Amino acid sequence: MAVSKLASSAARLMKQGLLKEAALDFERAIEQDPKDASALLGLARLRLAQHDEPAARALLQKLVALHPTHPEALSHLARLDAEKGDARQLDLLAALASQPKAGYFEVVNHGRALLAHDRYAAAIPELERALQLLPGNAQTLTYLGMAYQGDQQLDRALRRYQEAAEINRTEHLPLQLAARVQLLQGHVGAAIVTLRQAILRSPRETALFREFASLCLMAGAPDAAMRAAIEIRLQLPDSADAIYLHGISAFVAGKDEDADRILREALAKAPDSAPVRIALAKVRRKLGDDAEARTLLEAAVAGDPTDVGAANDLAVLHLSRPGGAAAARTVLAEALKAHPDDTDVHLNMALALADSDKAQAVTHAKRAQASHRRDIREQAERLITALGGK
Repeated sequence: MAVSKLASSAARLMKQGLLKEAALDFERAIEQDPKDASALLGLARLRLAQHDEPAARALLQKLVALHPTHPEALSHLARLDAEKGDARQLDLLAALASQPKAGYFEVVNHGRALLAHDRYAAAIPELERALQLLPGNAQTLTYLGMAYQGDQQLDRALRRYQEAAEINRTEHLPLQLAARVQLLQGHVGAAIVTLRQAILRSPRETALFREFASLCLMAGAPDAAMRAAIEIRLQLPDSADAIYLHGISAFVAGKDEDADRILREALAKAPDSAPVRIALAKVRRKLGDDAEARTLLEAAVAGDPTDVGAANDLAVLHLSRPGGAAAARTVLAEALKAHPDDTDVHLNMALALADSDKAQAVTHAKRAQASHRRDIREQAERLITALGGK
């Protein structure tokens, strides 16, 4: 299959990262010869790299119409369909990848499709084989990290993400994914450092700041979380989510009056937001205003009776008042229908039943003992002992 001069020029430009210039040369080559297979394939690869699936698909279909057995074109099309949920394409991808002369794209597309269908163990050897065909490819290393992570091989996943980040020093995704693995490993501090490096690579990526703020809150560093939230607000001044994150950070930092003001601003932007109502209710309770806290939580529960956060907080508020157990039980019953395994709901239901039905209270308290949180487990154990449930 002869390669035209324009297609060769475009391929060189593409390797240099000059995608706009490469696209122009590919398009000129196709204008001169609509059957230029190298130009069609090259431009399809470029559009895939730009995540422009419709344009890539159209080019690949033209190429397959000219060359019905073209392995790479068939592989790209099958992978796109597989990632949309068509599991039937996995057999075709496996067949293309198993051919003696299968190239990098046939193999990596098979690995990616397996990854998309959560077949992590099967994806790993295919992606490792793709890496042998194209050593040092950061994208393949990232996919490998995802496969290892899905297979619960966290150390190997982290290593692959870090290798990808080292090879491609401008892409933030490998670092973002590495931070998530470090968090799963319980290394919150390391995750914060890694995510900060990701932000330095993509300082306009607001999702990174949001994730960084959440990590900082988890690590007990609310001031750093506030700075991240403020950065998001500067980039997205009309975002209720950014304002909410700012308010939560202020609350965790102990700046209750600031949190109250900021969360009210968020509520004005998103008046039906349950998370904002719940957060503002926490602030109002901290400031001694249970009446407004109750109004906010009742509105959140009315909007979604299955919201465990709102239900639990409203139940706790009811339980803090004399004679409030019945109201707490009513609220918790709806949440428990939708979330029968939620240990927080079970603990609160046990507390709400303690004075009226000790046997049922013990049953719910025992369910609460399954919590991953030590404070919930210990509270449940104390309640079981107090109720004589052993």
